Amino acid sequence: MHIDGETQIVGIIGCAIEYTLSPAIQNAAFRSSGMNWVYIPFQVAADELEGAVAGSRALGLRGFNVTIPHKIEIVRYLDELRGVAGILRTVNTVACEEGKLMGYNTDVEGFRRFLQEAGVRAEGSSVLLVGAGGAARAVVLALAEEGASRIFIMNRTPDKAVELAGLLKRPTSVSEISVRTFDLEGSRVLGECDIVVNCTPLAGSDADQLPLDYGGFSAEKWAIDLKYAAGDTAFLREASVRGAQTADGEGMLLHQAAASFRLWTGRPAPLQEMRQAYRDALVS
Repeated sequence: MHIDGETQIVGIIGCAIEYTLSPAIQNAAFRSSGMNWVYIPFQVAADELEGAVAGSRALGLRGFNVTIPHKIEIVRYLDELRGVAGILRTVNTVACEEGKLMGYNTDVEGFRRFLQEAGVRAEGSSVLLVGAGGAARAVVLALAEEGASRIFIMNRTPDKAVELAGLLKRPTSVSEISVRTFDLEGSRVLGECDIVVNCTPLAGSDADQLPLDYGGFSAEKWAIDLKYAAGDTAFLREASVRGAQTADGEGMLLHQAAASFRLWTGRPAPLQEMRQAYRDALVS
């Protein structure tokens, strides 16, 4: 990679991002496109977000992605929100446009394109969403736009689940959206749902981390874990054992990254090269 005085810089800010695969994906896209750009991960603690955003202005970054735990808090420090970011009040992509920092949410497009690519039929479906953070906001709007009819939300903090449910007061196809308690009693709604999406960092190796009634899974259902490279999580294993179709966060990651690439560069993203870079990074 050649770095010089004309290299354009983008990146990602978040906490505990040493394992992020976004640099591999985006830098492969720049190389494939013959662009003198570079994508860098920046570790930013929760109490340093304001300074990091100011620093991005001073350093002339062309933009950056935003990940846990900053997707909601960063809204305070941007000049304007565009598109669905204004509805969700959560941002995963920032672009510097004519000296202003503009906030976007490409997670919604990323999740919608993943659903379409994987053949997950959301229209008329009932969905259980586990978690109510920044990623969950994007997922719930994408599902509504794809025609889901009922959405149930489970979260450790009920207030956040209620707030997320309130985002769907705008006209959508959703006829019912309700909050369930974060326990086995609340999770029994899984049996009524066609799609279950884990938007939390839980369910790593212990099936009990998520209070779900896994017996409600069957061959007609989908289990989706937003964590990428998450094929070995207990959540997906338990669903798969019961015949459910499963997917991790690869598709959403790639499609939101492609949307970010287009925002920053104005060029179509080389999706196949990005996908290959992702898979190579997994085994390296």
